[in-house]
Amino acid sequence: MGSTYRFISAPRGYPEVLPWFRELKNPPREVMTDRSTVLLFEDLGPLRYADDGTVDGKSSQVASLFLPTVRRGVVWTVGELHFLATPLRKLYPGLHRIASEFSKWLEDHECVFSNKRSENPYNYYLEGSIRNHDAPVFAFDSGMNAFLCGRYFVGEADNEVVLDKLCKQLRLRGINCV
Repeated sequence: MGSTYRFISAPRGYPEVLPWFRELKNPPREVMTDRSTVLLFEDLGPLRYADDGTVDGKSSQVASLFLPTVRRGVVWTVGELHFLATPLRKLYPGLHRIASEFSKWLEDHECVFSNKRSENPYNYYLEGSIRNHDAPVFAFDSGMNAFLCGRYFVGEADNEVVLDKLCKQLRLRGINCV
């Protein structure tokens, strides 16, 4: 099983996560896809491909970065970073080191949700699947400002059904979803 890291930041502007990777001694190559930015750590080893010709994330030294987006005009998604290579520590020590360093850097920011804590003061603003994951959620300054403004958040993979249900709830709270 890989490692996942979750964070809250403003969807517009310059996301806080990409500069961290760009400042590494050997920064990854960034490849944009429809939904994410794939970080290719080419200095750590070659890409491996699945039978269908796509990059095999479980046996390649890559990470998938899903930056926060705006959904329905008022809801933001939580950003996610996935290191899918497994077993990470044993087979991909260089990538494991980068993931560990990223984790330490992320932990310097406020943890706004964790399943390991009984008290989560920002829980009211976290909707959809966010609370169903083991990985805690950390907030950058722009994310903390969003909480203070009453912004609501959903998981990156939450579908339209989840958003429909959330928008009905938000309308009852006086917030209009698009």
